[in-house]
Amino acid sequence: MQLSQKEVLHLQDALEHEKLCVTKYNYYAQQLQDPQLSSIFRDLANREQQHVDTVTSLLQQGGIQTS
Repeated sequence: MQLSQKEVLHLQDALEHEKLCVTKYNYYAQQLQDPQLSSIFRDLANREQQHVDTVTSLLQQGGIQTS
């Protein structure tokens, strides 16, 4: 799949945002004392990780290496 430079930049930007969300949600989950709230944030982190995986896959299909 051939990606334009603009598409690559948008996907890379989206990837960084998704990674930041994963980090923040995991941090919040660790800080919370309420097990139910902590579980909600872990679930959110898992969903965001799925987004990271999807965007990473799209970039790799376009021949772009990610870190």
